[in-house]
Amino acid sequence: MSRRYSRRDLAALLGGAIAAIGPSAVLSAEPVSAGIDQSSFVSIGGIDQWVSIKGDDRRNPVLLVVHGGPGEAQWPVAAHYKPWETAFTVVQWDQRGAGHTYGRYGKRTPEMTLDRFANDGNEVADYLRRLLGKKKIIVLGHSWGSIVAITMVQRKPERFAAYVGTGQVASWKAVVNSQFDLLLAKARADGDAATVKQFEAIGRPDPSNAAQYFAFSRNLQAAMAPSDRAWIKSLRADFPALTASDPKDFQDFLTGFAFSAEAVLPDQMKADLPVTASRLMTAVFFIQGRDDVVTPTEPAVAYFEGLTAPKKELILIPDAGHFAFMTAPDAFLAALTDKVRPVAIARGA
Repeated sequence: MSRRYSRRDLAALLGGAIAAIGPSAVLSAEPVSAGIDQSSFVSIGGIDQWVSIKGDDRRNPVLLVVHGGPGEAQWPVAAHYKPWETAFTVVQWDQRGAGHTYGRYGKRTPEMTLDRFANDGNEVADYLRRLLGKKKIIVLGHSWGSIVAITMVQRKPERFAAYVGTGQVASWKAVVNSQFDLLLAKARADGDAATVKQFEAIGRPDPSNAAQYFAFSRNLQAAMAPSDRAWIKSLRADFPALTASDPKDFQDFLTGFAFSAEAVLPDQMKADLPVTASRLMTAVFFIQGRDDVVTPTEPAVAYFEGLTAPKKELILIPDAGHFAFMTAPDAFLAALTDKVRPVAIARGA
């Protein structure tokens, strides 16, 4: 991509929100039921990447969160994962170019490609399996992270007892077309003649034209689920406190967010999982907000229906959108504990 996109452009893409592994720590001296709470840089993919591991009981299944964004590291909202730590050992990984990992390398971060991200993710999985003595783990991918996590599972299915997708991507083309149709319908319903004229001049969007996409989708937030809009508002409200408490880390989060979004855009635009990932050799769960318009639910459901897997289940959460795991926490955690956990344990987690 020759064009550099503004923060506002990137916000539209992001839905308005803002091969060596290091030696395993020796934990054998602790009781097997002891909890764990550690955060450190780990050598992954030739660079140091930040990994946080938290859980009440190390006997629980390990759940690796592959964040979306791209670049939306989850440490600023870590408190929202605390209830998960009763049933799972929850792992947050700041991908290359994101969060604390971006803070270590900045714009010098190498190999910002889907291929490298997926290999990194599998190295993280191996690190966790060794460290925590697990045969298999669960991987959860959100949004961009669903592309990364599915690619991880495709390459090393034997590492994973289950895949969980939320804010699930189907294809870039589906995102572009679905958002275009939604925003055109909204403009007509609102009597917004200028926007209707703009969209009708386009006719059908060209999924290969990123500039066109950024132009017509910049007001996507207005069409998002109310719960998503409230979540984004709450994130922005937290900015001053995060800036005051962790000024460098939070600035790294913001800068890494924008850096990652631009760097991986070409791989995002190539995404077509119904074609490239129509078969996954592990248990698959889509826990999707029914009203997601960022990675639209209808294409995600169509992808699920055509997907072949040893076990698969679709859970749609009403009155929730792209951030269902944050905005519908009780329903989402119930799906994880009641649906995913027993299947993953039976499959080696």
